[in-house]
Amino acid sequence: MTRSDRVTRWSATALAAVAGLGIASLHWLGLVAGAALVALPQRTAPRGVAAGVAFGVLALLVAAVGLLLAGPDALPVALEMTQPLGVAVAAAVLGGAVGGLVRGVVG
Repeated sequence: MTRSDRVTRWSATALAAVAGLGIASLHWLGLVAGAALVALPQRTAPRGVAAGVAFGVLALLVAAVGLLLAGPDALPVALEMTQPLGVAVAAAVLGGAVGGLVRGVVG
């Protein structure tokens, strides 16, 4: 795989996002692992960190969809719990950023 090939890079990123979401559904450290997987195909370290943060936001959106599918009252109740919601958002974004730093380590 070369990072200069756009199709290969996007394919690897999509596959890594799916695998990362699966890992993140098992344990919260999966957010960091998934972000690292998504960051590895990126061209530069800053893009890797951005991809990691985007992965964290994607994980939050998937969790919100899961709450919507759980019942009509699940998402509004979750949104009313401001402190746990803040922890969840911070963990997803910061975990994604930390995982994205892997791209700077792996050249």
